Amino acid sequence: MASKPILGKEESVEFLFEISKIVKLFYEIPVILVTKKDYALNVFNTLSDLRLVMRSDSKEKLMDIILEFHLQWLHAVNDIENFTKLIKDLTRDEIPQAISYTIDAMQNRLKTYEQYMTVNREFLSNETQANIVSDVEIVEEMHEDVVRTLMERMKCFRNYDAQYEFTLKVNDAVEQIFHWLDKMYDSLAMLLSNYVNVNVPHLSGDLPKTLQQIVGDMQNSKSVSSQKLLEEFRKQDKELNTMIRSTTAHGLEICKVENKISVLDDRIMRLQNEPISAALMALKHKKEYLEKRLSSLENLKTTLKEIDEATDDQLKSQLGEDEQCICEDFYQLRIFNHQLPIEERERLVTELCYLWDMAVFGDRSHKSIISILSVTDMKEEFTDELGTYHVDEYSRKIYKLPDDEVRYQPNENNELVPLTDDEHIYFYDECGRYFIDQNTRQRVYRALGTSSEYMLSSAGVLLKTKEIRHGVTFYYDNYGRYYINREGKNIYRDADTLSEYENDGFGNLVRIRSHSDIFTLCPEDENVTQDFLYIKQSVGKALRVCIAQVILYQPSDPVKFLSACLLKYRENIELQDKRAREKEELAYERELLLAEERARLEAIAKDAALFDQGASEASYDSNLRNYRTMQIESEVASNVSTTK
Repeated sequence: MASKPILGKEESVEFLFEISKIVKLFYEIPVILVTKKDYALNVFNTLSDLRLVMRSDSKEKLMDIILEFHLQWLHAVNDIENFTKLIKDLTRDEIPQAISYTIDAMQNRLKTYEQYMTVNREFLSNETQANIVSDVEIVEEMHEDVVRTLMERMKCFRNYDAQYEFTLKVNDAVEQIFHWLDKMYDSLAMLLSNYVNVNVPHLSGDLPKTLQQIVGDMQNSKSVSSQKLLEEFRKQDKELNTMIRSTTAHGLEICKVENKISVLDDRIMRLQNEPISAALMALKHKKEYLEKRLSSLENLKTTLKEIDEATDDQLKSQLGEDEQCICEDFYQLRIFNHQLPIEERERLVTELCYLWDMAVFGDRSHKSIISILSVTDMKEEFTDELGTYHVDEYSRKIYKLPDDEVRYQPNENNELVPLTDDEHIYFYDECGRYFIDQNTRQRVYRALGTSSEYMLSSAGVLLKTKEIRHGVTFYYDNYGRYYINREGKNIYRDADTLSEYENDGFGNLVRIRSHSDIFTLCPEDENVTQDFLYIKQSVGKALRVCIAQVILYQPSDPVKFLSACLLKYRENIELQDKRAREKEELAYERELLLAEERARLEAIAKDAALFDQGASEASYDSNLRNYRTMQIESEVASNVSTTK
């Protein structure tokens, strides 16, 4: 059965008003399209395509559109960056020509918007059509104001005498279009997240966190490029902070809405004394719609102002008036950031597209998102001091040496090491080898050839989070080292110990098993059979010891582990028997040697006794005889020890 489209009838009408809101953002900053490409028209076309696809519920087409507008942002930033390299060589006529192109592009964009709204409001109610007409009128007035502003800027550019002043103003125009570009795509992404969030309920919050995570990684990085970029952030903190927190502010729109309400008040006052007519009711309805829109804009403006003031007060109290930093909520309303290096921009788009893929398809992956961001399809190769490399679908430099089929990548020391991908895709940074966890999107560090895993703490310290010992997977949290048993409970056990603990739910670890629990014997008075007695007498001890090892370590393959334990137990028993036999044989040999030596010494003593018989009994010294006896015993012991 086909699934329900994302946009129903009412949501489809509401999306028309959302399109108008983003179109109004096109005119909030009077930018000059210096590259002579209308990026706002691309955004409008994306909005119209999204509305069409979400009404038909084609998830594949929806994901294609999402990927495409992320790539549009990448290409647009690259185009503008390439233009900045040519600013010093610009002539005085090129910027006025760019302004003329901008005015023509705006006119074409306005006609496209008006035609789109005219076609799609045809079958709507009169009140809804009136509200759409009000939005179109406001857009037209904003368009006129921006055109007048651009014409004035054209005059200014023609009147600049000094080249330095001209170059400075061009740089300002480039910065404006950069921020305008980020702002448009931020608004587009936030709008889409309100409709596509079934599989990722917190999508609207996760999108800004993606950029915040990347900037956090750069803060921990020690590379020169990262530190230089962060220094630029600090220099522009106040300016960018104000700009980012006003991402959704609509200053020009507020002004136009207030003017429209004032005009409607005058017209309603003139018709107040006349009988109630359809024209009067239409004017009141139009005024009510504009007042609601103005109220929402003012509330948003107040909220953003409170956030800004609260953050400024916090910064002043912590750092003082002059010191600035990149605070946590610096990126809270921003999703795209052109100031990131090109590698980090591609990583940002990769992470964002992964979130969109999860939001649209859930656990089922749509297709390789990152491959479209890479130059790998172009088979382009580059060369640096390490050798020849290409960029793979994960934005990694992959090196290939002459006459060597092994692929290499640079490690944390910028040395080439073999590519070691398995079920994970591995990268390297200053802390070592890591992969991206698919659930938390955090970096998980795993050294080559080991199973232990680490994560970087907020203090910049690597903390162990996982290890595998004797086939058991252990994890780490604030309470210590634990494994997950068959019931899904966290059982805590320190390394090289047998005692186990469990969390009681109040933050306390309670002992649930100790060493004595594992080796408790069965009662002796149990009724048993002859078969059991045979098993107990023959292999009972071996089974008791080996099964205790299985319970202790709980390996993934207990049968294999038990068989290995039994074989090891048998080897130990055979070794003990062999040592006992050797000990008995050694004792027997010692006794034989001792008996032979005693017989020899007794014969010597007998000869000595015969010699002493002719001597005088008075001259016989008993002490001398005792001394000879002790000397004989000492010689026997010495000979036995030497023989051993």
